[in-house]
Amino acid sequence: MIPAAELHRFALPHAHAQGIPGDVIHRVTHRLRDDEEPGAWTHAWSSLARAAEARGRDLDAVRYWSMARFPYVDGPDRLAAQQSCVAAFDRWRKGVRGISRLDLPFEGSGFACWTGGLSARDRLPLILVIGGIAGVKEQWAPVLAESGRLGAAVVVTELPGVGENSLPYGTDSVRMLSHLVDLLGRAADTSRSCVVGLGFGGHLALRHVLEDDRLRGLAVVGAPVRDFFARAADGTPLPHLVSRTLSHLTDTPVDRLPAALADWGVAGEQLAGLRIPVACVAGRDDGTVPYSDAQLLERTVPRLRLMENGTLGGRPEQAAETRLWLLAQALRMAGTASGARRAASARAGVLRARRRLNGTPSGAPA
Repeated sequence: MIPAAELHRFALPHAHAQGIPGDVIHRVTHRLRDDEEPGAWTHAWSSLARAAEARGRDLDAVRYWSMARFPYVDGPDRLAAQQSCVAAFDRWRKGVRGISRLDLPFEGSGFACWTGGLSARDRLPLILVIGGIAGVKEQWAPVLAESGRLGAAVVVTELPGVGENSLPYGTDSVRMLSHLVDLLGRAADTSRSCVVGLGFGGHLALRHVLEDDRLRGLAVVGAPVRDFFARAADGTPLPHLVSRTLSHLTDTPVDRLPAALADWGVAGEQLAGLRIPVACVAGRDDGTVPYSDAQLLERTVPRLRLMENGTLGGRPEQAAETRLWLLAQALRMAGTASGARRAASARAGVLRARRRLNGTPSGAPA
C-alpha cells in the first residue's frame, strides 16, 4: 500500500494542473489524512465524480475520475475510475468543436490519443504531448479546447502502461512515438514537430528526439535524464509511490527495479549532439528527479533554455503557468507563423479556456 502522505504529495500537482479548486483538494485530503482505509482515496474522488456527473458537469467529473485512478490502475475500483474518466471526457468533448479521438493499434497492443487541428487538407505544424508515469491525456482538456487558435495541430497521448496505453514501458518505447509521428504525417506537417514531455514522458521524448530528425524542438518538465537512473542503480531509495508506479508500468518487481533502470540514462555525449532547441523546467526541490539532471542538460545541450521553478507544481498558479510556458516554447520551436505572437496568444487563450471550462467549480460535500 502506498503511504497516504506520499499519495497526497505526488497527487497535488496533478490536481492543481487540472484546475481542481483548492477547497475541494483540502477537504478530500484533510479527511483522508484523519482516517484513511484501503480504497478510501479512490472512493472519495469517485464520489465527487459521480456527483459532478449527476449535475451534468462532465469536465469536473473528468478531473475527479483522474484523481480517483491515481497513480495507476491496481484493481477494479481504479479501473472503473479510469474507464469513467475516458467516458466523461468523451461526452464533454462532443460539445467542444474540433476535438477528435485517435485509436492506434501497435505491436499487438495499442494506445489512444485526443487530437485537435489535424487535417489532410491544411497540414499544420505538430505539437505532440506525452504525459508522465501517472498523468492521463484527459488532463489536457483546456489546451485541446483551444487548439483551433494555436496555429498548430495538438495531439495528446499517454506513456506506455498509463491510462489507455496498453503497451509495455521500456527503453524501446521510443518506437511508439516514431510510429505515431509517421501516422500523423498524413494530417499534420511533421517536418515541423515539437514534443512536450512531462516527467518520464520528457525522458521518453528526449530519447526520441535523439533518433528522429523530423523534430524541431523539445519542451520538458521534471524529466529524468541520467543521474536519476544512476542513483537508483547505486541504491539511492526512490519515493515509494514512484518505485511502485514504475514497477507496475515496467512489469518489474520493486526489488529488481534499480538494476532494470541502470541503462536508461542518456549520456552527455548524446546530448551534446542535439541540434534542436530544448526548453526545460526543473525544480531544485523536486522530490523525485535530482536537479543535477537539469544541470547536465545545461552543460551539454547546445541550445537549451532552462527555467527553474522551485517545487514543481507546488501551487495551483505554478502548475498552470508551467504547462503554458512549455506550450509557448513548443509553438515557437515548431515554427508556427508569428511564433512569438502566437505563443502569447496561446497562453492567453488557454487561460481563457481554463476559466470558461471551469465555470463555477463543483464543490466537495462537507
